[in-house]
Amino acid sequence: MISKSGRALPVKKNLSVVIAAALVMLLVSGLSCMSYATYPMGSVAGAPSGTESRYQTYITPEDQSVQEILRDILGTPPYELSETGFNDIRDWVAHNVKYKSDEREDYWQSSEETLNIHTGDCEDFSILLCSLLRAYGIDPAQVFVALGDDGEGDGHAFIIEDWNQDGDWQRIEPQASSQSYSGWLGSFETDLDAELGKYDITLAFNDLYYFDNSDSFSWSEGQANAWGFSDLISTVRSIANGLTRGVQYLLRLLLG
Repeated sequence: MISKSGRALPVKKNLSVVIAAALVMLLVSGLSCMSYATYPMGSVAGAPSGTESRYQTYITPEDQSVQEILRDILGTPPYELSETGFNDIRDWVAHNVKYKSDEREDYWQSSEETLNIHTGDCEDFSILLCSLLRAYGIDPAQVFVALGDDGEGDGHAFIIEDWNQDGDWQRIEPQASSQSYSGWLGSFETDLDAELGKYDITLAFNDLYYFDNSDSFSWSEGQANAWGFSDLISTVRSIANGLTRGVQYLLRLLLG
């Protein structure tokens, strides 16, 4: 590199400038990845009324279309349950279904309908993911569609499960994949699930179980206030991982 005075800048200085600029870009891009969770938080006020059995009919692990997609994702059964398989199912839903709000009144789609049109809103994502995880073999006592209320008039549907994290109840955002960003500098992991902690669960169901707010939700204890710290830790970890990978890539690129 040649300076304005005509002298060549030292290679070390040149390299340090490039790395510093790259770090800034990585930091900005890493922070922008954290804002990925701008998916529409559609209201679930239009949840179907009626008996608990009506909710249970939405989770359809035996449905032919659900079984076919599961084979497309994981291959021919029987399946050995694993974290990789769990995440592959989750990622397929996040990558292959596009968010689309209901045009008029709220309508809950079956998994078959969502698979046919590849669009849906929050409860449609959740119903499909729960159906696939049940078809995969996750025990019905360990995975539910949950409806939550943030106390400010905003409702949301998501998944709660305690299979994938050693028996600890987790909240899963079906619209977000397990790897939220992947690019030429690597993958940035963001804990978008932690943002779901602001919702108080009012109802949870699957194909065999149904609970409403008259029941005791053991999985919701301590979750509402824990999400902020968890999200902070995840964000710091994500930025640090991204910066490390970026520096390693640049050093390999510049130093050969």
